[in-house]
Amino acid sequence: MNQQTIAYENYSWTTPFLENTIWLGVFVLGSIIFLLFNAWAAMIYLAYSLLCIYFLIPKLVCTSCSYYGKTCHSGQGRLAALLFSKGDTTLFNSNFKYMRLAAPVFLAPIVAGVILFFLNISWERMALTIGFGVLALWCTRIVTKRLGCPNCNQNLVCPGCQKIQT
Repeated sequence: MNQQTIAYENYSWTTPFLENTIWLGVFVLGSIIFLLFNAWAAMIYLAYSLLCIYFLIPKLVCTSCSYYGKTCHSGQGRLAALLFSKGDTTLFNSNFKYMRLAAPVFLAPIVAGVILFFLNISWERMALTIGFGVLALWCTRIVTKRLGCPNCNQNLVCPGCQKIQT
């Protein structure tokens, strides 16, 4: 049976709400892990996370997306339109490389948590790090894979959708 999906011109508000709720959970858990180092590390991580996800990515990637000014699965299309002028949509594929800037948001707390665990072995620290990993690497991927990419009108040209669908 061939199952067709419908590309959304605008996503329901529930999809970006869920995705951003998970992201905020990632930021909070990541900040808690860095807080075990010190308060400055936690503040720097939180500031970078918020700046990256809600400013840099909308500026560098979302301004060239066809969802600019519309409700995409992350809601950043509307945010980009509020903050920045529209870019060239033909550059979306090449601009997607800037998504790499978000890697530290999702990976740095795992590295920090493992270091903390080995410096002072604690099952609570390991549970916090594993919980962060599940939320940051598994839950975000599931939401994107199940709710975002299948109905995105750019999924055939988006490098992120191509990686997630394989």
